[in-house]
Amino acid sequence: MDQLHEFADIQEKDPTKEVMLEAFRKHGISHTYRKNEFVFQENDLPSGAYYVASGLIKISQSSEEGQGITLFLRYEGEVFGNAEVLTNIARKRYAKCLVDSQILTLDSRKFLELAKENAEFSYSVAVLGARRLLQTQRMVETLISRPVAWRLAWFLLQLGKPTDEKLEVQVPLSHEEISYVIGCSRQTVTETLNKWRDKGLIDYAKKKIVVYHPNRFFTDI
Repeated sequence: MDQLHEFADIQEKDPTKEVMLEAFRKHGISHTYRKNEFVFQENDLPSGAYYVASGLIKISQSSEEGQGITLFLRYEGEVFGNAEVLTNIARKRYAKCLVDSQILTLDSRKFLELAKENAEFSYSVAVLGARRLLQTQRMVETLISRPVAWRLAWFLLQLGKPTDEKLEVQVPLSHEEISYVIGCSRQTVTETLNKWRDKGLIDYAKKKIVVYHPNRFFTDI
């Protein structure tokens, strides 16, 4: 289980998260998005920053072939879309809901006002940016140094809360989309899942994967 927590979002442990949440709750507007609905699209002007009250969002970029390449996932309790607000540039990626989601939107003008005039909020924004940078560095290190099986296991264990016996994971991404996130081919993702199922480590069908004994999963794969 230590391997899973090694890459957990460290903002869960910091009070600056509460400062950000309070601002979104006080000044933001709540909106329900349906599965596959866009929060924003490429080339949109940054009208606001977003907080995931519930749900799961993928941040993707279109390839030259017209397919979407998933770069990041934003989970419940995370902020996204703020970088373009601060830099005042058009969106280079799109944000799409993988499941029905509840999003708090903080208007760009209010976000910038708070960033300039509220010291606690400004500090929280700076901490968020620093943590995102550290997370990206860790991800790069993982893609370089860890084998594909480890990276796939890490990805699956992020998507749920494991018990000693099993972890049931709803996976709203295709094998191809997972391959973009962990840096391998679609075929490798499929072959690895099939191998784990044959070994009795997991069971899966459609968009659901059951991981047995997740506390020792990394030593069994």
